[in-house]
Amino acid sequence: MPLSVLTWSEVKSIYDDRVAVHRKLLNLHRAGVSKTFAELALGISDPTGNYSAAEHNLGPQIMRENGRAQNRVHALAGDLKDVQRGTDAPPIIYGAGLSKLKIGVGSELSCMMNPEVCWVANTRTIWTHLVFKHRGNIKRANEELALYRNEDETSEMAYNKWRAIHRELAGSLPNIAADGARKAKAARVRAGAIVYIWADAICTSLYSHHNE
Repeated sequence: MPLSVLTWSEVKSIYDDRVAVHRKLLNLHRAGVSKTFAELALGISDPTGNYSAAEHNLGPQIMRENGRAQNRVHALAGDLKDVQRGTDAPPIIYGAGLSKLKIGVGSELSCMMNPEVCWVANTRTIWTHLVFKHRGNIKRANEELALYRNEDETSEMAYNKWRAIHRELAGSLPNIAADGARKAKAARVRAGAIVYIWADAICTSLYSHHNE
């Protein structure tokens, strides 16, 4: 099974770090400290704030290429914090019109602000979803992942493609989280209580195990 390779204490450590940053982001957002908030939310001051942005060095580009970037990121985060359905996140992210901030970075922002409702659709979660979809076939997962790798796509076709895979993750990530919870329990590690952050920690760990 795909998750049998993981060390569950390490997965839990990733989860704990993400939850701590989630709480910090909420506090910064509430306090209205837009610059400090945006730098964390875009993975500039700490990669844990947004793996997608940090991995591709998108944070500085987003800040540089968008007028009033820190205020607009702060406003977008507020909109995402208030959504009632995770599937509402993609149109909000695209509607913000921020260069270099598409569903990969934006969905991660949505999860870090509103993890009870929103999930991450980035390289790590999509890849893990595809590994499960293809019953552990890493080669097929890698081939299909290539369809989602370009964070710079802005066409309608690209948006529809990302929105479709984002919707698929709504069903698969809770299953991945539940499978991980069972394996963590067997390893005497307490699973994370916030399902979408726990699933993200599993995906991050599995992707790193096979690709880094």
